[in-house]
Amino acid sequence: MPQYALKAAVMDAAQLADRANALTAAGLPVALELHTFGPRDLEDAATRRVCLENLDGLRQTHGPLDLTVHVPLQKVARVTERVFDADQVEEALRFAEEAGAGRVVIHRYWGLVYGGAPQRTNRQEATAGFNAEIARLARLAPDILLLVENVGHYSLLPRDGTSYLAGPLDHFFPWEIAEFRAFVAREGLANVAPFVDTAHATLSANLFNWRRAHAAATKDDPRFCAVLEEDLERAERLHPFDFVDGDMPWLHVSDSVFYPDPANCPPEIPLDALITEGLEVGTGNLPFEMFPDALGRDATTGLVLEVEPGAGESHRANRAQARSLAYLRAFFEAG
Repeated sequence: MPQYALKAAVMDAAQLADRANALTAAGLPVALELHTFGPRDLEDAATRRVCLENLDGLRQTHGPLDLTVHVPLQKVARVTERVFDADQVEEALRFAEEAGAGRVVIHRYWGLVYGGAPQRTNRQEATAGFNAEIARLARLAPDILLLVENVGHYSLLPRDGTSYLAGPLDHFFPWEIAEFRAFVAREGLANVAPFVDTAHATLSANLFNWRRAHAAATKDDPRFCAVLEEDLERAERLHPFDFVDGDMPWLHVSDSVFYPDPANCPPEIPLDALITEGLEVGTGNLPFEMFPDALGRDATTGLVLEVEPGAGESHRANRAQARSLAYLRAFFEAG
């Protein structure tokens, strides 16, 4: 059976308590993925101390904690100048050691550009650069598991379809995941693994399927820049669950909006196909009744409910995460 975790901002004691109480009420161990903000917490000495104090307080109430640190959202100005913000990852690794966290989540990207700006590099160069950097980071912190997350379409506020980051490593297609695993094995990196965000996989599947269905209309559209002709030769169609498997130690789970048949849709991809993520599980259209078989019912993967608050809720009282956990758990236990 899978394990379950909820997500909370480590700088907010009320959020941490809410998630810990929800897990305890469900009869589960307290496993949390810690959302961080960079300049607002890890990079500020006083707030960093507060974060560590929050975790100490949580341990006093709940005992041992199973913790993962999520590297904060990249600074647009920095990642469109550098190819990769390694400083940010190293800071998160140091914090994970201080916090007693066993995992750090890292986004897979390289050479991002804003919007329709010309790409700075190609996939081959980006893959080599990212892999070399991950190997270096893994050897800096051999006792911490580095989880490499798919990005999907990197939409930015105001999420209008024109504000986004794009790069050659956006999608982490299933064949790219297989190649990454082969690299990890060759390098002997026991503390590195790919993992998938189901909503990000939905964005990638939508773009892939639209590119195949509307080749002429999407050929020069920068939103599709990371879907290459060689990718289109690898599959006729992609489903979000094609990206997941039970060998992944960790997954982000939320609902999204998947378009299964773009060929019967107009050439312009709908906005919700590009931006929808973080929905409460069961409120989008992903077929989560099929998820246990896609993952494998014997999988021990940690499933993190990365879900936005529902109507009338707040980040400090996010019942949508707990409802999503119960909804998903029922499919595995129905067995």
